[in-house]
Amino acid sequence: MNMKSHFRDFKDDEDGVMTLEASMLFPAILIATMMMIFFSMVIFYKSVLQFEANRIADQVAYVWNNSSKDVETGEFEQYTTDNGDGLYWRLTSNNFFEQFGFDAPGNDLVGAKERNELVSDIPGVSSGSVTYSNGLIGSQIQVELTQPIPMPSSVTSLLGTDVLTAKASRAVTEPVELVRDTQFAMYFFKKAGGYGTYVKKFFGKSGS
Repeated sequence: MNMKSHFRDFKDDEDGVMTLEASMLFPAILIATMMMIFFSMVIFYKSVLQFEANRIADQVAYVWNNSSKDVETGEFEQYTTDNGDGLYWRLTSNNFFEQFGFDAPGNDLVGAKERNELVSDIPGVSSGSVTYSNGLIGSQIQVELTQPIPMPSSVTSLLGTDVLTAKASRAVTEPVELVRDTQFAMYFFKKAGGYGTYVKKFFGKSGS
């Protein structure tokens, strides 16, 4: 038998073909399966972290008008007139003057209302913050959480990051303050309209 016939016999022999094919495909299938599992775990951790951010934003926005409210049930033992955050604390606090570059006193109450202790109660979260922004149109609660991905560095290097972040924001609705601001605006425009006749008469006389 020459070399050519040996090669032909080897090519036609199918013994061990399945083992050879399996040894070639199994690593690729294993890697693809593990990546799918890791990817599913990342999605799970991200979903849990986003849920916690949404929960904190909802709770803080819900109890914003009364510092004594329980974030879970909304129950309270003190009214706003008794615990220091009644209606008129917003005139000098509530981060209102920060929009104009002024740091007004009395913003310690805002820090207490932000309930940052809720972030430290979440297991696995490395850092987070709850902030309140008071805009001219509306105010918002903003929550940001950061959590390291509990996976090997080889997996996080493929993902391109080793941390997960979640952000949530909720509008703060305060019907009592809205009523007060509306009444103040109506009163102001009514008075301004009354003084407008004096201005018109003054300029009319000056022009004559």
